[in-house]
Amino acid sequence: MKTIFGTHSGNFHADDVFAIAALSLLHPDYEIRRSRDPKVWAQCDYLVDVGGHYTHAEKVYDHHFKDGPTYEDGLKMSSIGLIWSHYGAEICGSPTIADQVCNRLIRQFDAIDNGVKLSTPLEDFPDVREISLTTSISMMNPQNSFKADEAFAGEVARARLLLQAAITRAKHWMHSRAGLETALNEALAEERAYILVPEDCKWTEHLFNSKGNESILYAIFSKGKKCFAQAVPSAPGEFSNRKDFPQAWAGLTDDAFSEAAGVPDGIFCHQGLFLCATGSHESTLKLVGDAIKA
Repeated sequence: MKTIFGTHSGNFHADDVFAIAALSLLHPDYEIRRSRDPKVWAQCDYLVDVGGHYTHAEKVYDHHFKDGPTYEDGLKMSSIGLIWSHYGAEICGSPTIADQVCNRLIRQFDAIDNGVKLSTPLEDFPDVREISLTTSISMMNPQNSFKADEAFAGEVARARLLLQAAITRAKHWMHSRAGLETALNEALAEERAYILVPEDCKWTEHLFNSKGNESILYAIFSKGKKCFAQAVPSAPGEFSNRKDFPQAWAGLTDDAFSEAAGVPDGIFCHQGLFLCATGSHESTLKLVGDAIKA
């Protein structure tokens, strides 16, 4: 028997689209009913973004009422926030992963749906507007209301793919944390100013959140047959580095870079002096050693 998800008819928004998409990950065999008729609502197994109240025991997840539900920090929840708070851990298989997805994806919908402005136009280019994920979903509301249910189902399918991608990335994020912690502990034990990062490890954020990271200037990692060295940013999100690679390497490639750096297999050094690559681990280690001494 199909699980019936109910929500309101009319224009749809990111919160109801993602709320239904999240539930569909729990109940893949489902039916969507969009209506403002309480008689239709009564036939639904889950009701989101409509109903006039929020009652988990009845599986009603509306937020359009005075003093609606909020997160601990005071941010008001939308329907996807409510659904995720109850079912996110089950969907992801882990509370930690669910929290990461919530912080990176879900809460933006809560904020925007409750009137919080997350971006402002550029002062120099006031006609340039960012099309957010929320806006892109709203743009899919058809001019012909008879096609609204079909359009809604299409956006739910898209949102489900985005949720699955976010969950996959969050799992990789958690795996990367373990890899970074091992790399950092080894570097600190050996009193090195660089870390040896496992391939495909998303290390930057985790490094700044780890005790003892202040002494680390560079990270070394491989991708395929290339070995890279990256300067640690001076702070999260900053384009400046704790220590640049030597100025003499800036923008050089291939033979010119190899000659300047004294390695046989140099590939490039970025003009911004934050990233270098060679064809071997040994050569990249030499680059980092020379950069530390410079």
